[in-house]
Amino acid sequence: MSNSSRRSFLKLTGLAAIVGTTGPALVACGDGGAKTDVANAGKTLAPWPTHVDFAGPKPDMPATDKGVQNLFTTYPTQLTQSVKQTPGDGTDVTAIIITYEPPPKDLSGSPRWQAINKALGVNLKVTVVPDAEFATKMATIMASNDLPDIIMLGAGYVLPREADFVASKCADLSDLISGDNIKAYPNLANIPTYAWQAVGRIGGRLYGLPIERPVAGNSLLVNRTLLQGAGAPANWTKDQFESAMKAITQGKRWGTGVAREALGNSHQIYHAGSFGAPNVWKVENGAFLTTYDTDQYKAALEFTSKLWAGKLYYPDSSSTSQVDLETLYYNGTVASITDGFGTYATAAPTVKNQFTVDFAQPYNTGPAPTPWQGPGIFGYTVFKKASTARLKMLLEVCNYLAAPFGTTEYELKTFGIEGTDFTRGADGIDLKESGANPLPPPFRYIANGPSIINLPGQNDAARRLYDWEAAVLPLSIRDPSNGLRSATQTANGAKLNQMLTDAATAITTGRQPMSSWDAAVKSWRSAGGDKVAAEFAEELKSSGS
Repeated sequence: MSNSSRRSFLKLTGLAAIVGTTGPALVACGDGGAKTDVANAGKTLAPWPTHVDFAGPKPDMPATDKGVQNLFTTYPTQLTQSVKQTPGDGTDVTAIIITYEPPPKDLSGSPRWQAINKALGVNLKVTVVPDAEFATKMATIMASNDLPDIIMLGAGYVLPREADFVASKCADLSDLISGDNIKAYPNLANIPTYAWQAVGRIGGRLYGLPIERPVAGNSLLVNRTLLQGAGAPANWTKDQFESAMKAITQGKRWGTGVAREALGNSHQIYHAGSFGAPNVWKVENGAFLTTYDTDQYKAALEFTSKLWAGKLYYPDSSSTSQVDLETLYYNGTVASITDGFGTYATAAPTVKNQFTVDFAQPYNTGPAPTPWQGPGIFGYTVFKKASTARLKMLLEVCNYLAAPFGTTEYELKTFGIEGTDFTRGADGIDLKESGANPLPPPFRYIANGPSIINLPGQNDAARRLYDWEAAVLPLSIRDPSNGLRSATQTANGAKLNQMLTDAATAITTGRQPMSSWDAAVKSWRSAGGDKVAAEFAEELKSSGS
């Protein structure tokens, strides 16, 4: 990503770039440790943390109970101090998190880093792992007895025996954060209940702190200017979608593109939702039924294979990374890409006035569309086992890092030091480049407050995003397994997901006929898919969600 793109990325104040995690997730290798009882069925359930709203600045357009976010077109002139006392005890605190940018260089002499450590009252030592290395690194960490204090999990990865690892090697936080106990940490109490439920319980207990994200799942980021030129309305049909892709695809321009890592999983989410497919599972009379066996999902898969056969996809999609695909979108080579919700915040200021950045509404195929929600989290953080006093201190540190938009703590952790890292301009925050590696450590992958919409200097784009949420989210559906536990999924979910991912990729790219899909689903069922469904059904009976 160019320095200009980095500046644009950091100007966002309520969104984070992420590849959506709905549907078959990315696959990781490794062993999370000894098998433990991670099921919640039959257990006494720790209450979800009580939700207490932060009394912050008034938005231009309000959030809704459908998941639409607060919209702010200006940065607050008056900030609130949400943490009154220094959280830390002066000790070292170690953490491991993911990054999608070049890892920060040695920050020990960075004024910003020193300011964060002073505010936190600890010497925060963060190991920042590039996305491409995350699965391998986490496998090593999970097999080790030398754990950092704070461990980030999730980010779209299903780590084998992840729940076993958490239950056996990480701290049970239930007595500190369940119910009204969370009120001791007001910024953590401000995290929406849906995010806690997405993390879920393990053995009836609470171990993880949610890294909240909007409920909107993966979608189709589009070049609205090109679509309008092709005669495609915002509220379009399947035929209008296909016609627009054909009209745009000519010369060195293509209607759509998909990254190699998304071909068989997150790429299908937009199309499956447009065809009205259930979000991964459908619950009928208490039974979990897989979406991959529905006519709607199969119709979506057949449609994407038709688009591929018609050469409407960027021809090197199967070998193109997500980062490179985004570049092709920015320069107008492809008119639409499957991407995570947060990419919008990077795209709008990067593209500026070259074309209109927008999200596509689902196309209509006859049945009502069912846009798929994401899990409502990027991932979650857990702590290694420690004394109650130290766990409380770590919660205080995370409470600081979870400070929401409109607070002094949010400003420091997001933008840095005024005068050194940013100045206040007409649009609020004007970031500077400081040093060879201007990106701050990605604290949002340790803890963060509820996401909001705020794109400085891009108010039209921000309002388009709000309007898209208002139009699409009321139609959207959640994955009913979100936050539930399955021993089979914990042990073999990565392999099971890969079976479907490989089959969907082969069909989309024309290497296998559509007729091969039923056999792939049958193999998935017998390899453990049916057992996962039964275990989810048992969990749902006693989930208390």
